[in-house]
Amino acid sequence: MLRPLIVGILIAISSLAAKADEPPYPKDMPLLALVDSHGRVLASFTLTSLEALPSREVTGSIPDTSDPEARWSGVSINVLLRSQSIAAPDRMLAVGLDDYSDIIPRSDLENYDPVVAYRRNGHYLAVDRYGPLVVMYPYSDYPELHERTYYSRTVWQLSELQLQ
Repeated sequence: MLRPLIVGILIAISSLAAKADEPPYPKDMPLLALVDSHGRVLASFTLTSLEALPSREVTGSIPDTSDPEARWSGVSINVLLRSQSIAAPDRMLAVGLDDYSDIIPRSDLENYDPVVAYRRNGHYLAVDRYGPLVVMYPYSDYPELHERTYYSRTVWQLSELQLQ
């Protein structure tokens, strides 16, 4: 019930950002929750807290769109989990603001180290441009990622990682 309101607020705020170095939403607004298998929030991240973690860059394009390849900057999911002293789960459910979700298995974290991206080509992500967060795989580094299985795991408008 709150998701449509949050999406509306993010879209309204994103239209106000004029500079590439300014996010289209408040930096202290909660963007991502890590949730355990019982639905308890283990950690909540704002843009400020995400940017305080070591960043990583991957190159690729959003699957099933006409968008060109881009540089995506964010935080490795492995680093995100370690920052909270959480061991990598067997799998996690990545959930977007639009309630789209897909399972990311531990093997993806071990083999491909996907990131929770908050910038594309140096620009913060507005909600109407896949943001504020996207699970992005390093598509340019691993040709085997170019298949439906991994495309579906590229969850945009990411708001929650449910550890399972």
